[in-house]
Amino acid sequence: MSEHDLQACAEACGVSIEFREGEALLAGQPVQCLRLSADAAAGIEAALNDAGRAPLATGGADGERILLLDRGQPLRAALSAEGPGSLEALGQRAAEWQARHPASAMPEATGYRRGVLQQLLRERADALGRDLSADERATLDTELHHQSLYRFEDLPLAGSFWQSVRVYPEGAGLADLVMPPAPVPAFWQIARLALVIAVDEAGEIRGDTYRALLAGYDAKRSLAAIERGAAPTLLRLAALEDWIARRESGATGEGERQRLVALQGQAARVQGLWVRAA
Repeated sequence: MSEHDLQACAEACGVSIEFREGEALLAGQPVQCLRLSADAAAGIEAALNDAGRAPLATGGADGERILLLDRGQPLRAALSAEGPGSLEALGQRAAEWQARHPASAMPEATGYRRGVLQQLLRERADALGRDLSADERATLDTELHHQSLYRFEDLPLAGSFWQSVRVYPEGAGLADLVMPPAPVPAFWQIARLALVIAVDEAGEIRGDTYRALLAGYDAKRSLAAIERGAAPTLLRLAALEDWIARRESGATGEGERQRLVALQGQAARVQGLWVRAA
């Protein structure tokens, strides 16, 4: 969201926010804003309350609901080996969230479109297509072709997902909640989190970190064989989304592209990491 949109959200909630170093702050605390239909918000708010993450402020009118959520502080150090902020605990919370807000919690009017992740990213990629260099176009075409081979039609679905990790008073936790336009694969949340904490800028995967995150998730929600098979592809899809987002922001996104290129060459290794973890 732009600063203007975030200010409008804050005004609708009757609070004042400021901006510092690109972050929206409410009383010095980083926040994010969700604009939802009243029907969609009901399920999200119930799940947030169950998880002990009640909105900091709410507002809205005419069938719209606005939620301001605690976003946590930036993650600047490695996660702890044990305790509430450990990798395994993070994986467990990811699984618990999807139990609280499954695809069935989304309003019926939202509907389900097969391949919604790929479809939305392809639309965003097409909008960038005219501005890409030959190397960038080659990377994009390679990834879009690979993604077109997988529709994920049989994967278990989720109604929402957290896409990053930040630090709260109690330790590292899930951050940046996303309410998609249609249900997405439940494993998408793990792919997003793994890209943040288990893949470095060069695209090298930290195996122990990845396995610990998966072990925590699997302990609370056993992953199906089809999800294990989809893991490398969804991790690449998360890297593609990061690259597209950087280009959309006006940056070159070359670092994100190189990370994607590296992951394109590591699908077999990612699969091996998961098989051993399972």
